[in-house]
Amino acid sequence: MYRKLLILSLLASLIKADEYNFDLLNDVFDLDLEQLQHIKVISASKTSQNLNTTPAKMIVITKEQIEQRGYRSLNELLNDLPSIQILNHADSGIMNQIGIRGMMGNNYFKVLQDGIEINQTDGEIMSISMQYPLFGIERVEILYGAASVLYGADAMSGVINLISSSKENGQAGVWAGERGYKYFYATQALKVNEGLFSYKAHFHTDQDYNLDKEYPNNYHGTLNSSYKFQPQETKSASLKYEKDGFDTGINYRYFSESTLIGMNNDNANRNVFDKNANLNSELFSTFARYKTTLFNDIESTTTLSYESTELLKNSYFKNQYTSYKPGYKYSKSQRYAFEETFNKNYENHNFTFGSSIEWFKSIPMTYDLPTQSLSNVYVVGSDNEIKAPIFEERWNNIAFYLQDQITLNENFQLSLATRYDKNSSYESTFNPRVALIHSKDSLTQKLIYSQAFLAPSNYNKYKIYGTPLKPNSLADGNKYETATFRVPNPDLKPEKSKSYEYNFDYLFNKNHLISFSTYYTTIKDLVLIEEKIPEQTYFLPNTTILDPRGAKNAANSYIYGGDILYNGHSYFSGYDINYWLNYSYVNGKIDYDYDYELPFFTSHIFKAGSTFRYKDFTISPTIRWIGPVSASHYDDGKLSRVDGYFITDIYSSYSLDKMQKLSFKIDNLFDKHYYGVRYNTSRRYLSPQNTRMISLAYTINF
Repeated sequence: MYRKLLILSLLASLIKADEYNFDLLNDVFDLDLEQLQHIKVISASKTSQNLNTTPAKMIVITKEQIEQRGYRSLNELLNDLPSIQILNHADSGIMNQIGIRGMMGNNYFKVLQDGIEINQTDGEIMSISMQYPLFGIERVEILYGAASVLYGADAMSGVINLISSSKENGQAGVWAGERGYKYFYATQALKVNEGLFSYKAHFHTDQDYNLDKEYPNNYHGTLNSSYKFQPQETKSASLKYEKDGFDTGINYRYFSESTLIGMNNDNANRNVFDKNANLNSELFSTFARYKTTLFNDIESTTTLSYESTELLKNSYFKNQYTSYKPGYKYSKSQRYAFEETFNKNYENHNFTFGSSIEWFKSIPMTYDLPTQSLSNVYVVGSDNEIKAPIFEERWNNIAFYLQDQITLNENFQLSLATRYDKNSSYESTFNPRVALIHSKDSLTQKLIYSQAFLAPSNYNKYKIYGTPLKPNSLADGNKYETATFRVPNPDLKPEKSKSYEYNFDYLFNKNHLISFSTYYTTIKDLVLIEEKIPEQTYFLPNTTILDPRGAKNAANSYIYGGDILYNGHSYFSGYDINYWLNYSYVNGKIDYDYDYELPFFTSHIFKAGSTFRYKDFTISPTIRWIGPVSASHYDDGKLSRVDGYFITDIYSSYSLDKMQKLSFKIDNLFDKHYYGVRYNTSRRYLSPQNTRMISLAYTINF
């Protein structure tokens, strides 16, 4: 049904194509670097302001850059930015995890679309990939660092805001690649009753990874005759209508990711390679928002929103913990929210006051279920005597925030902001931000202090699983025992961060820009997910758990680093050339029972790329050098490491006419075979990565 709707959308788009005849190259932003520094953005303060004077470090990627570099999804775009590292094939059912400024995890930052949250609802561990496609996006605003002062929980490492196109136009595209890769999409915006109505839809199936053939020494054993597993599948659909200050929309995203991602070597004998052993998830959100001007030029924004994250009941693992039978998983979290924001300019002050109330409901990820039913679930090995708990949590959050952006003189601005969150499930939090901005001629400098927090998710609190029970041999009065069992910990506290940073931008002229940032961040009450919890030895009735494990606020972390970014543009003899490069450094330690360095990160990353455009032809090569990456496995006084690597990608396109273009993309051009690290503490931390993949595309604008 979904594919039929997408095909109908594509056909409708082609029928309308001759009504909207515009130039593929001229319809995108064509800003020089000086103009880009003064582009209006909204993510840093929830008010429109120039990029170079925001009270945060921000990078903006325009529609032009998205199209010229061939970015299809959010993770492809982020992979080229400074101070961002991505773990691909991260773990069971997790395609990737993204780290920003030394904080690894997709739950440490928020993803918005036009200011509305569209990522996971309750801190679930989910990937950021093709379920966030970039067609129909006018620009992407990336805010680095703590942003809880405006966005509340989980805006600790940053905020990413996808700004939709507001023009009356449309686009459809078809991608096809090696080993079954396919990606179809369509988007259109048109006038309806003097307002703008838009739709978007896509369907995507990733390549067959062929890891067992590309890395034959990593797949062995007698449990499996084949090591094939399902490639990632994603699809999305959205509708939006806006008119006279009112806008409303619906977003739906589906993605299916194999539980066998990263399962190689010894893990290959701990899992049954079943193509249906996947985690299938749906994200849904809807909103209504109204902006108006009240008395005394006070601007008001009222937003009602709902979002949900659901792990569907047909999701399952098939491994040693499920006795090599399907162990079904389910979870669902929901959030209802009301937010009111007022903004007022008075003399040299810009005041923003906001308040919000949120209601949450969550069924955290369940125990391994023998069927898709949530009723009459028993712990494996208990002869149907011990029921597995199914948790359900409800809570609310009330927040108030105040911001004053003060123009001190023509060169200096001071931004003061604070937010208070009162939560019924965990302790209240207070998060300020102070930013001093100096901007004169070609130089902009920022000094920023900010605090943020990560909410203790019910995913971490209540996720339970373990080895099957067996008859007790301990003579301690219990009937059963089990070797290892992950137990709940409802007493988790928020992680809290404090960040200090300095940012420097210097525009040599309108075509050459250099940026420098340095930061220092502390995180208190860091949650470690597999800590010993001996007080839960008897969590299961009539059972002794020999090694009870769970999440605990068990450590603090100290992170420091910086990055330098150069952007340039040249034009000569009909050639238009954009080029960029960045170098990032990050280091730090985890203050635990013993100190150790940051896991999942390398200290050094270099990235560079360029776009050459001549008449109707465009080519964009990129390179990434990643230094040795630390795993989370601690052995003999240090973390294990995986060798660094050097990867080259290339994208090229040719415009057939003003409406159509052909493209090709080669990922991992030189077919490098290399490893990443898994996003867990296992001693089996190696994760084989994708080899070369070639894909072609046809795009039509209308």
